[in-house]
Amino acid sequence: MNFVEKFEKRRKRVKNVLVVGLDTNVEKLPEGFSKDANGVYEYNKRIVEMTKDVACAYKMNSAFYEMLGPSGMEALKKTKDLIGEDIPTIYDFKRGDIASTAEAYAKAAFEFYGFDSVTLSPYMGWDAVKPFMEYEGKYAFLVCLSSNKSAVDFEYHGNPPLYIEVAESVLSFSDKCGLVVGATVAKALEEVHEVAPKALILVPGVGTQGGSAQDVMSSSARNQVLVNVSRAIIFDKDPRKAAQKYAEQLRWEKR
Repeated sequence: MNFVEKFEKRRKRVKNVLVVGLDTNVEKLPEGFSKDANGVYEYNKRIVEMTKDVACAYKMNSAFYEMLGPSGMEALKKTKDLIGEDIPTIYDFKRGDIASTAEAYAKAAFEFYGFDSVTLSPYMGWDAVKPFMEYEGKYAFLVCLSSNKSAVDFEYHGNPPLYIEVAESVLSFSDKCGLVVGATVAKALEEVHEVAPKALILVPGVGTQGGSAQDVMSSSARNQVLVNVSRAIIFDKDPRKAAQKYAEQLRWEKR
């Protein structure tokens, strides 16, 4: 089963498009968890146990594990293995290099850690994407339009703007490529979806960052989105209740 099939099967089962982001910052661990890699893993285990019945997918941001050194990367792998094979996983590491370097990144993500998909920075072109596409059944989300203020430095430049060119490139790159569009710029979702109608779109930023689940789910792209919520779930006083709330807001039914 490839990534898209796994996602569609899971979405049909849980009837939502919620991606729980295990972006577990060791500095924010609550009392009772050690402020180290073991504490991160134990906290992740708690979150997975509380959300596994409603999560459509899980995303892990490598930065919060890399900062802890080898033990942090061990916690990442143990968490990934804990999730199991039935739920899609996204390795959020936004790599964007070429040649043997990209091949090594792909091997780490897909062979060693065993993730189903990755996020990539596509600005070095097809050479930065191709090594990831050579893995059967895997998927890559290309950064298209982010919601940070400095996005205007590059992403909006040109006519058409660069983010539209990135979306258009997906058509020529591979059917195993999707896009990343921030929830706080959800108005662009329809524009991006029109350009790349078959691409899955990973939408971060709902919750703490202020993105609107309603805006995302009311767009024409609703059948192609996976919506990530991280801090608003994992650091809520009741993570299970928070996950259920967002799962309801991100409810999906085939139309």
